[in-house]
Amino acid sequence: MKKDIIIDMSEVEVRAALLENGRVVEFFFERSTENRLAGNIFKGIVENVLPGIQSAFVNTGFDKNAFLFIGDILFDEKGKNKSIDQILHTGKEIVVQVAKEPMGTKGARVTTKISLPGRYVVLMPGMNSIGVSHRISSSEEREKLKKLVEKIKPDHMGVIVRTVAEGKSNEEIKEDIESLVRLWNRIMKKAELISAPAMLYEEASLIYTLVRDVVDDSLGEIWINSYFGFQKLKDFVESIIPRLTNRIRFFERKENIFDHFNLNRELEKAMSHKVWLRSGGYLVFDRTEAMTVVDVNTGKYIGKKDLQETILKTNLEAAEEIARQVRLRDIGGIILIDFIDMGKKEHQKQVINTFEQFLSHDRTRSSVVQMSELGLVEMTRKRVRKNLDAILCEPCSCCQGDGRVLSLETTAIHLMRKIEEICRNSFSTTIAFVVGEELGGYLKNSGEIFLTNLKKIYGKELAWKIDTVLPPRRYTILGVGESDVKESLKKSS
Repeated sequence: MKKDIIIDMSEVEVRAALLENGRVVEFFFERSTENRLAGNIFKGIVENVLPGIQSAFVNTGFDKNAFLFIGDILFDEKGKNKSIDQILHTGKEIVVQVAKEPMGTKGARVTTKISLPGRYVVLMPGMNSIGVSHRISSSEEREKLKKLVEKIKPDHMGVIVRTVAEGKSNEEIKEDIESLVRLWNRIMKKAELISAPAMLYEEASLIYTLVRDVVDDSLGEIWINSYFGFQKLKDFVESIIPRLTNRIRFFERKENIFDHFNLNRELEKAMSHKVWLRSGGYLVFDRTEAMTVVDVNTGKYIGKKDLQETILKTNLEAAEEIARQVRLRDIGGIILIDFIDMGKKEHQKQVINTFEQFLSHDRTRSSVVQMSELGLVEMTRKRVRKNLDAILCEPCSCCQGDGRVLSLETTAIHLMRKIEEICRNSFSTTIAFVVGEELGGYLKNSGEIFLTNLKKIYGKELAWKIDTVLPPRRYTILGVGESDVKESLKKSS
């Protein structure tokens, strides 16, 4: 599989796209106004210990305390089978690593099971296990790497061998482990010298982590539009994978690099509620508080043979696209997929196998449950970073993120009912309010009779106007009483 990376650098944001065989599968963002936390290591202070949920909150120096669950604590033999309040106490200083970025109202999730990723291995201080990436298909190579690590692994250190270690020399892997051990020693030395809360280690910038984690011999080209970034990237690649240095390209055109590679268009599609399939079928993505739901529909595709073949083809195409969209959107947590109901068991197996095949390219760990009788597939995907929607979007000012808004008529009725209540309960003779353009248009037409009747019934003066700054269907009551009205209308002009 050929991989290409496109990097768009600017002063305010670095964004990148990973392409596999010419199709974009992942987007990455790093903004100057935000701190990436995942992977960072802190010396924190335990603020609260909550035995009822076997968790603690840790002050790492940010606005929101980080959440530490007992399952994320590294125990020695004495600590096993103990409650969290027997292990931690308020005021205790501990070294933690951010496992999940803060999301919404939740702070970061942290762990004391530290992992330091290198080029070929991941070092896990305090553990004593050895793992080899399942993506290394050769059992002989896996066994060889495991035996090598057993010989050179430091005591009280766990090691996971990464996929890119396949075929690498003993010396290269040994150097990688030694480099990570030196890094860990520097981190612990710093922890001894500074007071909590404080950062001990910051994960490398987006470009470097992308090269470290993604680039291997399957790399086609890396295109980058900053000459300064191009030079730094070349130096970095030269230091870790010198044979691939000649695959780095400087994008010199005035045209935006994402536009040139049609990535802005792909980014827009990745934000869409509906995704069309090549056959004419489509997917619908809905996000709830607890999960993401994906619905598969045949749409305009009517097939050429029987119904079951039409459904199978749509589901197979959907399986491939859902696997890509999950990566593109970086969807984490529980995902529920409603495939079109299939009558044949062999068709169900075929769809699941296809889905798992395309998911196998994903670097983020996921688990798929077999299809139910209703065609439902449950899966979970590890949530580490904010998803694409959380990075690029915010709740709609009209619907507050619900995805649906009250109709224009319903909103107008709400306003008119509110005005009627004020008329009924206020001794003031004048009421002032401003409305958005759509709401104003409704009041001028359908609502005019109602407002005229209110004036007659209650003897009130209704002073109102359209404010183009307001959202189209919003309104604001400015004042009640003649003096309030004059002042309020003056300020809103």
